Amino acid sequence: MIGGYNISPNCVRVAVISYSDNAVVSIPWNRYNDRNSLQQAVRQLRQLGGGSNLTSAFTLLNNTVLPGKRSNAALIAVVVTDQIQSSQPLTSAANSLKSQGVTIIAVGITRQGRVDGNTLNAISTNNNYAVSVGDYSQLAGVVSRVTQQWGCFVVTPPTPAPPTVDRT
Repeated sequence: MIGGYNISPNCVRVAVISYSDNAVVSIPWNRYNDRNSLQQAVRQLRQLGGGSNLTSAFTLLNNTVLPGKRSNAALIAVVVTDQIQSSQPLTSAANSLKSQGVTIIAVGITRQGRVDGNTLNAISTNNNYAVSVGDYSQLAGVVSRVTQQWGCFVVTPPTPAPPTVDRT
């Protein structure tokens, strides 16, 4: 996916969050300023064992990564998971991100039967942004599709809440 973008401090910036039972920022904003070094760093990341606490990843994205964003940036979160089940905290965390203008693209790896398709749809920005593949070997084709179909967005900042008036 990275190959289709101009990675630089003034164009596309990328952060990567890895998660299992807990989440960690594996690659913070601006760590890599060119496509080749970012691709090499992503290739060195290893799949984590354990559970799948996507809620913790969304919370980390919201509290740690997003505060470093540019004010006019299109915000796109691509989730790749091989286990996801419905939970109210997960839905709330996804909805919080979406309300801030984050587009969520969810890719489910279904081989082991631990991906609930309804939950994948629920966390994504819309049903067209939820994609399922059988196993990790099919991820390359999906990544190409994500880049082509959903790689560019018109930036639409969230509508600010109207000011409250104290009538006391």
